[in-house]
Amino acid sequence: MSRKQTLPLDQILHGDALEFMAGLPANSVDAIITDPPFFMPATHYQSRVSWQRNFADLSPLKVFWTEVTKAAKRVLKKTGHFIVFSNCDSYPVFYEPMYNHFHKLTSIVWNKKHVGLGAIWRHQHELIIAARGEEYKHNQTGRLYADVISIKATRSENRDHPVEKPWQLLRFLIEPTTLEGDVVLDPFCGSGTTLLAAKILKRHFIGVDLNEEYVKIAHRKVLGISNLDQFQEPRIPTLQELME
Repeated sequence: MSRKQTLPLDQILHGDALEFMAGLPANSVDAIITDPPFFMPATHYQSRVSWQRNFADLSPLKVFWTEVTKAAKRVLKKTGHFIVFSNCDSYPVFYEPMYNHFHKLTSIVWNKKHVGLGAIWRHQHELIIAARGEEYKHNQTGRLYADVISIKATRSENRDHPVEKPWQLLRFLIEPTTLEGDVVLDPFCGSGTTLLAAKILKRHFIGVDLNEEYVKIAHRKVLGISNLDQFQEPRIPTLQELME
């Protein structure tokens, strides 16, 4: 049976990420690029005492992410890439399981080119973990891809999802790690920006989300687009600009 007969190519589905990946064939996906749930701290509801927070409070997230990482490792081809967004709380939790299951990890910083709210150390970046195996492949585009990416964040009023990323950022992650016709999976697809970028780059995509409303939004955003000429190529920084 061919890959096209076994994978729901170019579809956006409502469902649980782990349950969905469990039904996919092994070694069938070229890249998993996703923005998963970041932070699920334990709260001591039954106590009136103020307890010092502990890293063990993140154990529910670690258990969950370990299972996601195992599933990702199984469905990815040996040449594949696993790329995930994180923040300062989830980064150390995500990193360990990915370190245990993949040959090489790279830390990427997304510079949003805009300073957020706060008093000091105001938020301007997000962290990305890029994992790959020993037999990984990459797309020889002739462009420079550094581990600091400076692309403006999507303005709040233009988002269909609270943490929606600009499609240009996802394109920057998909283009060097896949080839035309490859399969990109986003098991936490939200409003579908990863899928849109994959479609623009002529990759097959598979999207899954537990929130049915976001699945409907992603359907309109991705499957409703027929004219891709409206999407201009993102500007790739020069080496000199990155060094400044």
